[in-house]
Amino acid sequence: MRAAWWFSLVLACEPVSTVRTQEEAPIVAEAVVAAPVVEPGWVPADPAEIQAWLLAFNYRGWTPMTELRATGEHGGERLFFNKVLAASWQAKAVDHPIGSAAVRELYSADLKTLKGFALMHKTGPSGQVGEGWYWFEVFGTTMDAKPTTAETAARGCVGCHSHAVDFVHSPDTPRLDPQPLL
Repeated sequence: MRAAWWFSLVLACEPVSTVRTQEEAPIVAEAVVAAPVVEPGWVPADPAEIQAWLLAFNYRGWTPMTELRATGEHGGERLFFNKVLAASWQAKAVDHPIGSAAVRELYSADLKTLKGFALMHKTGPSGQVGEGWYWFEVFGTTMDAKPTTAETAARGCVGCHSHAVDFVHSPDTPRLDPQPLL
């Protein structure tokens, strides 16, 4: 009982503002945001929860599908699949199961500075225009950054992903399309 009380006191005294330096992805977070951590493949549904979850790097327990790599003249990426999508991809499925998810870390041209995230999460049958996929993209690494996309069947996302296997590009696909310079 006494140990639990001491542990609670230590947690309560943690700073609310910190600098996170990831060797591969240095960012400065304005505040540490507690995101629920449950099973490794779980993805929150609410956009604010998704952003907090991404900023807590919860997806980094997933299978890294690529190393950090250049995506054209304006930046770089690193791609992660959850267990559900990684197993489906490995099995060469043409229809990925509901619960499949991927996170794409977006980097500046220096390939060191993390500038944002993109998430795709299968929440229902894919449909003709990707209505079973939820898309989330944000350029920024703080909670006050506004997502550019947070919806199912996001037109801009589906446009590029429609020719992929159930909307999921192969991790081996060369990414020469430039990202916005931010």
